[in-house]
Amino acid sequence: MPPSAQTTRLVSNLRLLIPRLRLLQKKDTASSVVQRRELSQLLSEGRESSARIRVENVIATDIAIEVMEMVELYCELLLARANVLDQLAFGEKGSRARLRAKELYKKQNHPQAGSAGAKLAESSGSRFGFSWLGASQKKETSVAANDSSEALSDEENTYMDTALDEAAVAIFYAWHRFPHELRELTMLRNMLGERYGKEFMTLAQENKLDSVKVPDRLQKSLRVRPPGQDLVELYLREIAKAYGVAWPAGERQEDLGSAPPEFVDETRDDGDDGQRGDLPATPNKPRAGATEARRASDASELNKATPPRGLAAGRSPVSVAPPAPRTDNPNPRVKVPGSEETGPVKAADTSGPQGKSNGNGIPELDELTRRFADLKRKP
Repeated sequence: MPPSAQTTRLVSNLRLLIPRLRLLQKKDTASSVVQRRELSQLLSEGRESSARIRVENVIATDIAIEVMEMVELYCELLLARANVLDQLAFGEKGSRARLRAKELYKKQNHPQAGSAGAKLAESSGSRFGFSWLGASQKKETSVAANDSSEALSDEENTYMDTALDEAAVAIFYAWHRFPHELRELTMLRNMLGERYGKEFMTLAQENKLDSVKVPDRLQKSLRVRPPGQDLVELYLREIAKAYGVAWPAGERQEDLGSAPPEFVDETRDDGDDGQRGDLPATPNKPRAGATEARRASDASELNKATPPRGLAAGRSPVSVAPPAPRTDNPNPRVKVPGSEETGPVKAADTSGPQGKSNGNGIPELDELTRRFADLKRKP
């Protein structure tokens, strides 16, 4: 069976209200963190009177977060049982619950009118000599009251459902005491008022229902009164402890105590260097004179170092692979700048037959003699 239009509106409103409550909780939590940091700064500066006043805002914010968490849980319960609530509220059991709330409302708000009417009837009957008539009417009213009380005792102690009744009472009680103004919460209150009745809603706002009461935790959180001095002191101590502030001024941080005997370094004051080397030592910051001495020793060690001996003296460390032979150049040679062969020497070598020559390119005596002998043989 598909849900009715009223159930759909209730579910839609609850799905909007729950994320809104969670968002407000996150905002208030962030604001509380900022306020705590500011309070720690005030305590560190010695402004205790100002911190005692401003810590009440932190306490109120934490209480508001707690209230929103409880209301959120009740809203989730109503969302999970929305169909059950509407089936009970718009059925026979809902009619009896609303009638019961009306009777309780009349009984609590008009007790003096009923007692005055009974006294008037008794006095009038005795004046005219008909006291037996008043006695009989009183007897009939007492019998009717006993019958109605027995009927109420025979009924269940709940209006619709135990959990749903508690959730509705919590919403009605927290609405006009809620720390934030929420449109969705007002709409939820009106929707629950349609299901439980205006009398039930009025009694729940004052926590005057006979069988359903506001949870004690919610009632204490919504109580409008300044926090006590003990709570203020406790908050300030916790904030100072969390941020590492010594508060009160003469109080120091808690002493962690001495280390166990097995961790105590007993050889620190002894002169035995052999045992001291086995234990780990905490490095200390070197002094200025020690730093300069260490740098001088490092420089002397670098000066004493010798370069590597793998390279031959006078040989270039650069090696070039020769090019591959081609058809136009079967014997290629690599020309390195600064080599012994130059352009004029190569031209002298190519102009005639190769022979011996000195370093300046002039042929030797034997070479010149051989050339003259060759010239004489030619015709």
